[in-house]
Amino acid sequence: MRFETKDGHIISEQTVICGYSKQIGVYGVAAVANALAAEGAEHIGISVQIQIPDYGYQSRIHGLEKSIRKICKEKDLELLEVKSGKSPVLRFAQVVVNGVAAVAEPKTRKPEAGQAVVLLKWAGMEGMLRVTEEKEEQLKERFSPAFLAQIKSYAPQVFSMKEMRKAREAGAFGLRQIGEGGILAELYRMAKEEGMGLDLELHNISLLQETVEVCEQFHLNPYQMTSTGSFLAVVSDQSAFLRQMEEAGIPVSMIGYFTDNNDKIIRNGEEIRYIDRPAPDAVYGIFSEPKEK
Repeated sequence: MRFETKDGHIISEQTVICGYSKQIGVYGVAAVANALAAEGAEHIGISVQIQIPDYGYQSRIHGLEKSIRKICKEKDLELLEVKSGKSPVLRFAQVVVNGVAAVAEPKTRKPEAGQAVVLLKWAGMEGMLRVTEEKEEQLKERFSPAFLAQIKSYAPQVFSMKEMRKAREAGAFGLRQIGEGGILAELYRMAKEEGMGLDLELHNISLLQETVEVCEQFHLNPYQMTSTGSFLAVVSDQSAFLRQMEEAGIPVSMIGYFTDNNDKIIRNGEEIRYIDRPAPDAVYGIFSEPKEK
């Protein structure tokens, strides 16, 4: 949401996230902070509402609130308020995160046919982390402690405010965080909003090997899995942008181009398919009946 003031614009963002993990609030804060940073926000205010099932313990609320307060302090986000309670209709803990920020006059640069779409970081990364937290006991039966520790080492990557700033300084525009529904959903929304087509290469979409392994274990599609912390951008000078991102240590891959039609094509070798309308996020495929209080 955005509205104009005499000094600029106020923008807001909201996300709703649920699960058993005590870190779900952190992912919600990251999603909101990144989305606002993608629009150029610097000083961000956060408000949070925590709800757990009626049968849940009060300590569950305390754990969620503690992790949210800690990450807001670490990331210099202003925590405006935290509300909490219980609900008889919930099966899982639910965290609603709202963010607000003031920005200057928005830049409305539009992409043109032939300009490149780039992916910074990796598709499905956040989903991999969340699945691991929710299903760690099952994953321990197949994977070594070192492998699971490697997965957890990516947790700080869900915050990308600094990377977004560097990408913008390097000439990128049209930044978009990869959220609900994964990279395929975000690409569809990007093309739809811009009124243009896309010509993409599936094998150019970067995935962590850990994401591939976790998704195979639970039969999940990593391209339809939320990836807070990873984002899309549009660039004109591809070689210069890639060089600057490499120098900054930010993983980046060229995944395709805008076209002057409405076709949203994704190529996989000889196979050509069209990107469908966004599907439900693959992460929700791991949830069944409540397992704990």
